[in-house]
Amino acid sequence: MSSALKYNDEVVMARVIKKVSDIVAKESGNVFGEDQYSMVVNRIRKRMIDLGNLAAEEYEVHLQNNEMSESDFLVSLLTTHHTFFFREFAHFEFLIGHIDTLVNNVKKRGDNTISIYSAACSRGQEVYSLAMLFKTHMAGKYPGITFHVFGTDIDPKSVDYGVNGVFPYHEVKSIPKMYLSGNWQRGTGTIAKFARVKKELQKYCSFAPGNLLDIKKTVSGKKFDIILCRNVLIYFKHEDTEKIVNDIKDYIHPGGVLITGLSESLKSLKNPPRGLAPSVYSFEDAPVSEVENLHITQENPATTSVVKTHTGGIPSPVRILCVDDSPVIVKLLSKIFQKDPDFELVGVATNGIEAAEFLKNNEVDAMTLDIHMPEMDGVEYLKKHHHASHPKVVVVSSASREDSRYALETLKHGAVDFVEKPSLNNIGERAEEIKMKIKMAFFQSSKDTGLSSVDHDFSQNFDIENVDDKARAYIGSFSHLNAMTASLKELRGNQPPIFIFFEGNQNYLDGICESVSSNTSWPCHVWDEAVEVKSHTVFICDLARDMSRLLELYKDRPTSISIFGQCS
Repeated sequence: MSSALKYNDEVVMARVIKKVSDIVAKESGNVFGEDQYSMVVNRIRKRMIDLGNLAAEEYEVHLQNNEMSESDFLVSLLTTHHTFFFREFAHFEFLIGHIDTLVNNVKKRGDNTISIYSAACSRGQEVYSLAMLFKTHMAGKYPGITFHVFGTDIDPKSVDYGVNGVFPYHEVKSIPKMYLSGNWQRGTGTIAKFARVKKELQKYCSFAPGNLLDIKKTVSGKKFDIILCRNVLIYFKHEDTEKIVNDIKDYIHPGGVLITGLSESLKSLKNPPRGLAPSVYSFEDAPVSEVENLHITQENPATTSVVKTHTGGIPSPVRILCVDDSPVIVKLLSKIFQKDPDFELVGVATNGIEAAEFLKNNEVDAMTLDIHMPEMDGVEYLKKHHHASHPKVVVVSSASREDSRYALETLKHGAVDFVEKPSLNNIGERAEEIKMKIKMAFFQSSKDTGLSSVDHDFSQNFDIENVDDKARAYIGSFSHLNAMTASLKELRGNQPPIFIFFEGNQNYLDGICESVSSNTSWPCHVWDEAVEVKSHTVFICDLARDMSRLLELYKDRPTSISIFGQCS
């Protein structure tokens, strides 16, 4: 694209974004600022591709000719924000410790139902998170008292998604294990990679389309004990936020609370509600019983709040031991815990043997545990060292949770939950999941041990069958040896012959073979005519000399090839 054409495209695109933003603001009240500009551009460009790879000028014409029908689509496209189950867990922790108060409030008014309103509920993750929490923590404790969660969203398609109650398994497995059994079941047929909300949970939930700028119409005279309006107020103008919060006040029962997103402060309102906890607000003065054993905190800079110490039996802070042989993962985990005053990182171990020694002389409340480690891996550690008074164990591993040989074995032998390892592109979401699952471990009873029904449904055996008829190949240079060695350490179970091809290192193959043998548990040979090819063995090869031989030998057999870096 020439510079002139590119400039014209950018000018037209800027007009399109302005027009689209005005339409969405008028229809929904959502106002997009500079922070949301890239999100709007990316979603509009995807829309242009879906319409036939339209140029900016072509989409501008389409928008002018179809503004009414396109407006509904744009509201759906731009008001569906990223969310996940138990997002911002601090609020759920507050609710767990607040159930007794909610029940007492319900009884005082002669009612039997805790009413919860999830405003701007997106696709329903917040609604079902709330339902799982109240269903679990109220079970058998409050005879005659029940609850109901009502979710609304301005996007009808998101509402339909929530009503359907079917979610990808990769979302569902982020839910704390104690909430999985009895609430979820695996789909069948075309939705075998999805999980469906069970009717036993769905009966507590209802959904409807609704606009926060017209709450009166949305809630139809209902009142609620809890209203959650999280991570949506940032998209409204200040005067609209003022209107929404004032309207919400009329639909909260005495003693009820409003919960906003952790990054959303109400301090700038003319008459802001009183803070009870980070972004948890009351519209009335607190009775004396609500103020006892509370303290002021500045942990959340958005608000000066009154919060309890940890709910229930969660230590404060939770003393953490990280067990992992990867310096990168240890560094990521260290950052996660050191930034949160609810946790204290007290030690690091690189394998199960070091972990066992550390626990002999140090006080630890919980530990993160890797699976694949030298000398003693995570499964072996749990089998040998886990007992009733052992610190809570949350496995953080690169293994798939569905792996019945390793990941699910850790849950069978004492781990309370499982998280797949964080990376730089998902560190925020994984960090919240790790901390949430550690805290939930202190609520888990002895009957919650072992696999959940959903874990059992999704379990898989990743053993490779007929390994003698297959091959695995790595290709790279000597500079990639450490990465290849690390990959070899991750391989478990039945493995076909593994051929490692190096480019330009024919005179150093013996030394490379010795290095692989000393740093892994794999038998290793330099590949030549006299060496027999067999499974569970590594063969060191020269790319120029040996690749044609491999291709001939395995031309009719399944072979996987991994490229490390760039090769000729």
